[in-house]
Amino acid sequence: MKDWTLLKNRKIIDLIIGDREIVKFSVTRYNMPYMTAKNICEFSSKLGLKLDISQEKKSRWQYMNELLDYIIANNKVNLFFKNIIDLKRFEDCLEDDYMMMGIQEQYWERIHSFFQEINKILLFDKCHIEYDLQTFKFTLVDDESDIELIADKLENIDVPYIRKLREECYNVIKLQDYDNAITKARTLIEEVLIKGIEKKQATPSESGNVNELYKEFKTLYKMHIDKDMDTRIKKLLSGLEKILSSISEMRNKNSDSHGAGDKRIANEEAYATLFVNASITMSEFLLFVIDNNK
Repeated sequence: MKDWTLLKNRKIIDLIIGDREIVKFSVTRYNMPYMTAKNICEFSSKLGLKLDISQEKKSRWQYMNELLDYIIANNKVNLFFKNIIDLKRFEDCLEDDYMMMGIQEQYWERIHSFFQEINKILLFDKCHIEYDLQTFKFTLVDDESDIELIADKLENIDVPYIRKLREECYNVIKLQDYDNAITKARTLIEEVLIKGIEKKQATPSESGNVNELYKEFKTLYKMHIDKDMDTRIKKLLSGLEKILSSISEMRNKNSDSHGAGDKRIANEEAYATLFVNASITMSEFLLFVIDNNK
């Protein structure tokens, strides 16, 4: 089982204290606010740890390493990250109109990229940080345990779960992480389809293809359109199937559109929002079919 001691990676510490660059695109490079030894000690005191730089001279990363030991041992990781990303800390490193972005946009871009950069490093430990910037909840997810958790997760998929995920997707879109929002929404449909198939005591396709899962689902739940069905319902079902087909093929084109400025960002936000809304609608419909099947 993974634990927060993985934060003590020297590369992650260098990100936190502002020594390591965060690279969003090839033209966008920046750092977290630079922390001197004095800054780190002052920061530590806010979290309850007294560090004295006057008695023993250490490197800045060593002071931060000591602070990480403390916050992990005292279950203060959420409080640590909440203070690390506090807007006040960025006062001297955000400039209006930088890269055609206002100060608020720069702030959210930098915060999100900071966690994305940490997750790139944690990838090799087969885990990642999930974060909610509204509640300041930070969770270390063990990617190797995902398979064991799938069964329990499927049982908990209901309308409130779907609507909660929709809000999570909206928050991710605000942070301009369109890939993440699309992945979350697409995965939701896969989970709902698998739940429906397994509820019929059948075995879902392992191909990961949403269209194939839907074909299994449609057969099991006798959703094939028949001649006596209302024409309006036929058209609606046909439209939903086209949406599902598009969702299964959706790929974010972010890597092909760097350098297009605000126009690119606006377009991607609109498409990602449409994708999420379509996925949520489809998921709620499929869940209704599962729960009301006779």
